[in-house]
Amino acid sequence: MLKRLYIRNYALLDEVEVVFGPGLNVITGETGAGKSIIIGALSTILGEKTEADVIRAGADKAIVEGVFSVAHLPEVTSLLQENLLHDSSEEVIVRRELHLSGRSRAFVNDTPVPLKVLEELGELLVDLHGQHEHQSLLRVREHLLFLDAFGQLVEERNRVRQQYELVQELSRQLARMQEEARERAEKRSLYEFQLKEILALDPQPGEDQALEHEECLARNRERLFALTEEVSQQLYEGEGAVSERLHRCAALLGELRTNDACFPQLLELCESARIAVEEIAKSARAYQSHIDFSPARLEEIRERLARLSGLKKRYGGTLDAVLSYKQLLEKELALGDSQEEHLAALAERLAAEKEELARRSMELSARRREAAKALEERVVAELANLGMINASFVVQIQWQEAPEGIAVADGKHYRITPRGMDEVEFFISTNPGEPVRPLARVASGGEISRIMLALKSVLAELDRVPVLIFDEIDIGISGRVAHVVGRSLQGLGRSHQVISITHLPQIASMGDHHYVVEKRIEGERTHTVVRALSEEERPGEIAKLLGGEIVTEAHVEGARELLAEAGNARNAVNRQNAGGTKEE
Repeated sequence: MLKRLYIRNYALLDEVEVVFGPGLNVITGETGAGKSIIIGALSTILGEKTEADVIRAGADKAIVEGVFSVAHLPEVTSLLQENLLHDSSEEVIVRRELHLSGRSRAFVNDTPVPLKVLEELGELLVDLHGQHEHQSLLRVREHLLFLDAFGQLVEERNRVRQQYELVQELSRQLARMQEEARERAEKRSLYEFQLKEILALDPQPGEDQALEHEECLARNRERLFALTEEVSQQLYEGEGAVSERLHRCAALLGELRTNDACFPQLLELCESARIAVEEIAKSARAYQSHIDFSPARLEEIRERLARLSGLKKRYGGTLDAVLSYKQLLEKELALGDSQEEHLAALAERLAAEKEELARRSMELSARRREAAKALEERVVAELANLGMINASFVVQIQWQEAPEGIAVADGKHYRITPRGMDEVEFFISTNPGEPVRPLARVASGGEISRIMLALKSVLAELDRVPVLIFDEIDIGISGRVAHVVGRSLQGLGRSHQVISITHLPQIASMGDHHYVVEKRIEGERTHTVVRALSEEERPGEIAKLLGGEIVTEAHVEGARELLAEAGNARNAVNRQNAGGTKEE
């Protein structure tokens, strides 16, 4: 709901603040007083482009600010959160500043925003119908939403959208997998060659280190043999060897033991040393016996080390890296072998989900065509009540052919979008004998307002936009039709906030709140003021609409009768809504 509208330095408006109420708000005033200027100012905070020439003469900028109640409007809350504009309150403040330079600034909750955000927010808050562009009926993309709301098909459309998103995601997965398969196929020959090369040599963990050690031994075998031979001779086998000398020392210590008790311990140590020396000599001799003097083995080791070195240079630098790469190659080739099965399974699932999407889209389309017929009948009847007796209204539903389209009918393929396969547009003829044409190209401003009033009346409880503004909806009507239009606006006011600029007393009398726009000349400046009328002032203002320049007591009495009739109708509806059965 639009709670407050503040305008400063906009055209003839010096500084105006209007506090609107729930239900039907009517705005009246003499021609040229500036009623439509208010709507023009409001359109600036709905994101419409505005020229600098609307700035009041002598001012450097114009300001328009609106305060909206957004409680129970999840789409608005979501938009605010997406743009980091949500302040947890149930109100949103929208402001636009227009500068003489042509530059403008937009704010939401005192935060600067791009004009696009203002436009998106405006579309969720206000439908403005009349001489301005900010009206959903002229946006063809909105026509499908009107139809789905009328046919209560929103949930079905959401299911189609979810199925569409699933198909899109599976298509992306399949495309990625096919690309991976192509890349893997291109590399397969290389991978097979590399794995074959590694398997042919069959390296083992730590093999290079073991071979390098063996190569070192083989390369130094003669020196190793000589050194171990000398160790054996010095310790055990040679003349005067250490073992022989220790044996002589042991004999001497044995003789000494008989004369002094301290020598047994020394004898024991000597025997241990002799045994250790003999063990060393035996180990040297055993090591010597295992030394291989085969040149062929040395050549074999050196050749394998060279081949292992080649593998390491090509596949990672170390033998561990070569073995890890071998595992990777085996895994990649195994994946390639199983990928065809995965591709086939995913392609099969995608085909099934596409069939399901086509089925749901076809069913939704059939339901829409049924709803379209009912909507046509209801709108034509409502238009007749609003004075457009000979109007024809057609909901055109078309499918767009596409060679790769998912939906198939009569051998032709059709495109499916997240909203289904239907393209919906409203067509109308307002004159008998004339063919129906696209709504936006046929109807005048006043007719657009009445057509929208008819649609809004039909969709009253389903429409998601809370504020409806009708600028001079009464153009070209009078009498009974004006009364019906007023009742329709009053009825809409029970589910929306409605703001209507009108010249007709029948419509003005139906308002829950009444404002008058007056032009005043003070000094040498003209400016416009907006006043909320009290209940006592309303008969006089409505009498002006009845009598024109000369207002008689009969006009005032007629105004009172209109107000009383409107009040009785309002009370009857209120009692009906409360469960009552009596009418005044």
